[in-house]
Amino acid sequence: MNRKRSTVIFLSALVLLALVLTFIITRPFVKPLAFAVILAVVFYPLHNRVLRLTRQRRGLSALLATLAVVLLFGVPAFIVTTLAANEALTAAHYLGRRSAEEGGFTQFATMLAQRPLQFVGRWVDLSHYDLRAIISSNAQKVSLGMVGFGAAILGNLARFTVDALITVVILFFFFRDGKEWAYRAGRLTPLSDVQVSHLYQNISDTIVANVYGILTVGVVQGLFTGIAMRIVGMPSSLLLGLAAGFASIIPVVGSALVWVPVAIYLLVAGSIWKGVFVLIWGAVVISSIDNVLRPLVVAGRVELHPMVLLFFIFGGVEAFGFLGLFLGPVVASVLAAVFGMLREELSDAESSRVTGAG
Repeated sequence: MNRKRSTVIFLSALVLLALVLTFIITRPFVKPLAFAVILAVVFYPLHNRVLRLTRQRRGLSALLATLAVVLLFGVPAFIVTTLAANEALTAAHYLGRRSAEEGGFTQFATMLAQRPLQFVGRWVDLSHYDLRAIISSNAQKVSLGMVGFGAAILGNLARFTVDALITVVILFFFFRDGKEWAYRAGRLTPLSDVQVSHLYQNISDTIVANVYGILTVGVVQGLFTGIAMRIVGMPSSLLLGLAAGFASIIPVVGSALVWVPVAIYLLVAGSIWKGVFVLIWGAVVISSIDNVLRPLVVAGRVELHPMVLLFFIFGGVEAFGFLGLFLGPVVASVLAAVFGMLREELSDAESSRVTGAG
């Protein structure tokens, strides 16, 4: 008996050590793993359809489904990135040409800021500020900041590329073996098959609903951004709307990455009321869409109050960044499901106690 107890203690300690080492080893891959899980859950019906078409060839169907997901996300991202790069190059050439025509960056920036400052100067005394000196003294800091910003973008792009490749590889194996892995994981728990199935279904419904929420918010925010751009007469309003739709998935800032720079550009260019309109439209209409629409869409498929979902979405983003958009609602849904199971178990135990006492 003592030997058996010692064996159990030793094996438990060994498992704990292995889990700690596993966490340390796999920690850099947590995000790609999580995104692969999300994609596998969302596109598993597609994989099942391909599986039937390939006559249950799991490897081939997993490969075809993975390629379909890559094309579905990769092609639009490539198109939008190409268009955005072209627009950025056009803007850079324009700014460079105008700066040269005006006698350098300092003179050009001073000229651009004149009209907005005249507008602000109606209510605020700016006479004791030397705009040219301020711009000249900060020009070098701006230049160094832009260099650092560019280096950060390149570093993040490289990391994103590596994570994307890892996600694709993991997604393939989830499509091929995920159902068997989920079954084995469920068997390791003391839950019944019905409870495991209920828990998996809650997680799946929450992930799918949240993806629908993200897509809905992206479409609506992109549409409203495009409308605002068309109203103020901005060129490439369609591209700006698409960019806002894609940017809506970025935590905290979202589509403001598009309409805030446009508003600043309009203010600097002297179109004061157009810039003010874009700021008000973005802050009141576009930004509020995310806070209202996403919880409503998710709550439509998940049995949770929209207010609870809103708190878990915000908390998830605060704790985990973009991944928190999915983890927050999933944690809320799992918590609700586990409380429901616990309530049923306690109710059954109470009923058995009363029956036994009777």
